[in-house]
Amino acid sequence: MRTRFKLYFLEAIQSGCKNVVNFSGRASRSEYNYWLLFLLILQISVIIIDPPNPQVSRSYSDNPLNSRLFSFIYFVFIIPSTSLVIRRFHDIGKSGWYVLLPFTIIGIVPYYYWTCFVIGEKKENAYGPNPLNNN
Repeated sequence: MRTRFKLYFLEAIQSGCKNVVNFSGRASRSEYNYWLLFLLILQISVIIIDPPNPQVSRSYSDNPLNSRLFSFIYFVFIIPSTSLVIRRFHDIGKSGWYVLLPFTIIGIVPYYYWTCFVIGEKKENAYGPNPLNNN
């Protein structure tokens, strides 16, 4: 079980890094969730390595972007994360424009529900074949 998790986790990271500017196609739910886990681990370790500047903020939890390394990592992974989210929406049969939902207050809940929990369409859809090859 441990090696299986490790294999899927590494495949998700590789897929996210290979498809940096690929906004077409589909991404599975597990690929997206493993990518989020990777980003969380990376961001926590970056905050530990280079904590936010206490002179700029009152506490460490105020704004992690006060850390130069965190800011760099954050902006490096914006485009790969956006492309993965768009491909994830394609997997559930929705347009990539749904990536703009968090800009509305009400859209935050459906955004995270669709990207993290909804199973992708089993058959080929308008955006391509099933990434899991389960027909």
